[in-house]
Amino acid sequence: MLDAVRLGPDDDEAEVTAAQVRDVVTRLIAAGHWRDGDPAILVIFDAGYDPMRLACRLADLPVQVLGRLRSDRVLCFPPHRRPGRGRPPRHGRDFKLADEASLPARR
Repeated sequence: MLDAVRLGPDDDEAEVTAAQVRDVVTRLIAAGHWRDGDPAILVIFDAGYDPMRLACRLADLPVQVLGRLRSDRVLCFPPHRRPGRGRPPRHGRDFKLADEASLPARR
């Protein structure tokens, strides 16, 4: 368990969380509970966190990030290239976890 931290109005939740996890992992390594060649330390987050951002913030540590996504989360597929002029699209079609019609076809 990590110590509870009260976030201020200017605090970034992902930065504070990454700092806490970094501290715990560093202490585990220093205590000899993880060595080179061991499997990655599994860090699990609930739906209130951003697992993709935390994985980026912790990429230099021997951790594997697993996070639960909210059922109403909307992700986007990569954009399709379109011919012509103008700015290319930033996002593809929506991938809604709560809408099976938006899921990719199974192979």
